[in-house]
Amino acid sequence: MQFSRNWLKEFVDLNISDEELCDQLTMLGLEVDNYKNYHSKLTGKDAIIKLDLTPNRGDCYSLLGVAREIAALNNLTVKFPKIKKVNSSVKSPIKVTVCDEAPRYVGRYLTGVNLKKKTSPLIKERLKLSDIKVIDPIVDITNYVLLELGQPLHAFDANKIEGNLEVRFAKEREKITLLDENKLKLDKNCLVIADESKPVALAGIMGGFETGISSKTLSIYLESAFFKPEVIRGRARKFSLQTDASTRFERGVDFELQTLAIERASLLIHESIGGEFSPVQEFSKRSSIPKNKDIALNFKNVNKILGTEFSKPFIRRNLKSLGLVNSQSTGESIKVKVPSWRFDLKIEADLIEEIARLVGYNNLPHRPLSKKINNPVDSLHNSVRNSFKFMGYNEVITYSFIDESFAELVEPKKGQLIFVNNPISENMNIMRPSLLPGLLDTLSYNLNQGNENLKIFEIGTVFQKGKNHKINQKELIGGLISGIKDKDNWSSSNEPMDFFDLKGDLENVLSNSSKYNFKKTEIPYLHPGKTALLLKGESVIGYIGSVKPKLLDKFDIEQEVNFFEISIDATSSKSNIKFEKFSRFPFAQRDLSFIVDEDIASSVITDSIASRAGDKLKEIKLFDVYKGKGIPKGKTSLTYALGWQASNRTLKDKEIDEIIEKLVAFLSKKFNAKLRS
Repeated sequence: MQFSRNWLKEFVDLNISDEELCDQLTMLGLEVDNYKNYHSKLTGKDAIIKLDLTPNRGDCYSLLGVAREIAALNNLTVKFPKIKKVNSSVKSPIKVTVCDEAPRYVGRYLTGVNLKKKTSPLIKERLKLSDIKVIDPIVDITNYVLLELGQPLHAFDANKIEGNLEVRFAKEREKITLLDENKLKLDKNCLVIADESKPVALAGIMGGFETGISSKTLSIYLESAFFKPEVIRGRARKFSLQTDASTRFERGVDFELQTLAIERASLLIHESIGGEFSPVQEFSKRSSIPKNKDIALNFKNVNKILGTEFSKPFIRRNLKSLGLVNSQSTGESIKVKVPSWRFDLKIEADLIEEIARLVGYNNLPHRPLSKKINNPVDSLHNSVRNSFKFMGYNEVITYSFIDESFAELVEPKKGQLIFVNNPISENMNIMRPSLLPGLLDTLSYNLNQGNENLKIFEIGTVFQKGKNHKINQKELIGGLISGIKDKDNWSSSNEPMDFFDLKGDLENVLSNSSKYNFKKTEIPYLHPGKTALLLKGESVIGYIGSVKPKLLDKFDIEQEVNFFEISIDATSSKSNIKFEKFSRFPFAQRDLSFIVDEDIASSVITDSIASRAGDKLKEIKLFDVYKGKGIPKGKTSLTYALGWQASNRTLKDKEIDEIIEKLVAFLSKKFNAKLRS
């Protein structure tokens, strides 16, 4: 948004320097991106100010909107431009049918216009200073009113309109050629303005070429509409278009401004090129026009959140200066009616922010927190983060939006995917159903940069479709490993990190919590022989497995990748962990290999060993699983490292041998396990 300071002065009496004006605008949240002095032959000393506006402040894409902000800060009154009704002498031959998405459409028929006349020097200069191209008197005036009031207008050549107009969604395979001669194929999600034979405009974005005005135009149909932001938002981006109109309609246009804008444009046209005018026509669906909603504000909450001691009259006065007028009041709270131009105000916190803006964030008191805030969720997250970081993992943060082709790799049922209505880009149109695609994309990027050994994890939200189209959000932790073990260690064996390395890391993180078990399973995108569910008690809380090569090919990954994904809430433990003094006595360690049926889960053997190895057992770790030469068909060799330690004495070999003897006998009887020599 760029404008002339002298033009702004027509809306509000400013008696401050250019530098102070720029400072005030920035402190109000309307950041000044550029400013330079200018001398006008028509208005004398001037300045050009360019604002970098945030998407929520659609009301400030106009001189009127900026003037409201400056007036509120300086306790001034906003002056509206001259609005004098033009006499009506002809009847409009055009009627308009509207829909719920375009609940207000205001139009006016003009005839006998002379477009060979030139635009007035003042309008021409102000458009140029606002970086708007000068075209012809009608287009220039509609652009002028757009900048003044923030209401987009469009002019059709009335003689080229066939019958009446209708605001509707396009039919499949309908086409339109826009004013810039860009030819578009439309779909049923595109809102258009159509006559009785064809679309004549892409609603809220750009008019059609066939009904565009020219120097030969004699009759005009001038429109001023309100379109719901959600039906315009994203359509311009879809067709690689971004117009002054779409910029405003996407953010929300004042839904009470349409008639005023038509009257203002009519007056300027009448003064500039003459013509005969029909009465202003309004076509609307009252039930679909937004209402001026009320927001309740508690005075105590204002001071509690801002750390201030503002009085009730002070708070009321500041809100009133922004057009937020009391609609209801009690002792400790008020209700204010939100004006039609403020689409961004929805909840109490928004009103408190408005007060803070006017006071100035730099003027709010600075107070240290009285005590440390202990957030259980943050504590859990930090505990899990630290556990993985200590094991050499790096934390990553990936986008919640992913490409549809990646999403289908982990969720082949397209009906279960959650599509984004207005994606910020075509390859970010799905809410991720899993953390896996983002982590694989991160791994792929690192491989391309020469980093072939990676251990990464992410704490993030995934999105799944529930019953009645409800969207379920789950916070998960996912991680993967790929590459060579201990690559930086001089004694590295150059063995690749495998399923069991990841499983061991996961067990280390979960070791201080409740009872966990792994259960063999199959998941479409994971290797069938290296996939397991993770259970906490009887509840499934996640899974772990080796990623299938076919999926890895999609990311150009050629090395083995092992991945896990679990619910982060399930990692918490309500049990208190107590510190025990380290034993100063030696650690007795034994390695035992058992040959068991291949359908017996290793976790079952592990649990059995733990229950029979005595209370001095401090460590049990499965470090090798082997099938092949020397092992009978249908059998598996499981090798465990067991460690015992007492706190008050040295354990004797005889004691350990007796425990092992009983343990082997028990496993042999229960599982037909054979001790491998």
